[in-house]
Amino acid sequence: MGLIEKIENLINTLLIKLSELMYKFVPAPIKRVIEKIQSWFAFLNTQIKLIPSYAKTFILFLIAKTKSTLASIDFKAIFVESYKNAIVQYKEKSSGKTSKLKTLVLTPFLVVGQWLQGLNTAQSMLLLAFTSASILAAIGIGFSGNRLANHHMESNRAPASIEEEIPYERPAYYKKQTRHFEITSLRLPVYVAQVNEIRSVDIDFTATTSNRNARMFLEKKEFQLRDHLILQIEPSVASFPLEEEGKEIIRRKLLVEINDFLKLHNIEGEITELKITYVLAN
Repeated sequence: MGLIEKIENLINTLLIKLSELMYKFVPAPIKRVIEKIQSWFAFLNTQIKLIPSYAKTFILFLIAKTKSTLASIDFKAIFVESYKNAIVQYKEKSSGKTSKLKTLVLTPFLVVGQWLQGLNTAQSMLLLAFTSASILAAIGIGFSGNRLANHHMESNRAPASIEEEIPYERPAYYKKQTRHFEITSLRLPVYVAQVNEIRSVDIDFTATTSNRNARMFLEKKEFQLRDHLILQIEPSVASFPLEEEGKEIIRRKLLVEINDFLKLHNIEGEITELKITYVLAN
């Protein structure tokens, strides 16, 4: 346990002891009020936890009650009685002169009119609106289900396993920053300079590996890689790496030698890109 955690535990202990000490000086009536509030919160918490069980019991009771109520209602008899009453009233109003076709056409309207008896205008409009919305919703659900079934169950649809797969290739820049490997202050071998000429050249470069395993290996073996580069790169005139042509040749040579270093150690991967970021000549 660290020093900060020990100090934190000590402060918490002191605060607890201080609160217990202060609670001893609280008057008895206030203590009783606090205890009542705590007991009330505990009871409320218990009741809240029991709400799911109460709700489940109520829903089961409501379903059973609804089933028993629906089972006790004879909808067929109610509909037949409404139909008969509607026909009787219509025949009375039309003096008994009705054709079968006319009676068949007017039957739905007569039944609806029989159901709406005893309701005022607002109640009738509300009942008709909800009934129409329910019928339209049921029709819409039926058409949607039929359309989905026809779309997904076409006989000419090929199995998913033999359908043409769309190839996906990660872009070249995918997590490129995690594959960067940098070397700073690499001193290039140069010929012995004459008086008042450049004597040394240090370069910084950034190499992009094909995978992170190669980058981790190069970071771990950086000193061995430096020795390999110094031994494999031939000495040049000190002013040569300062020219654009010289920088390009040095860059290509570094890329080839680092790849050879990876192959020498049987590492899967290669350098895909190398940039010289800084050149210092003294």
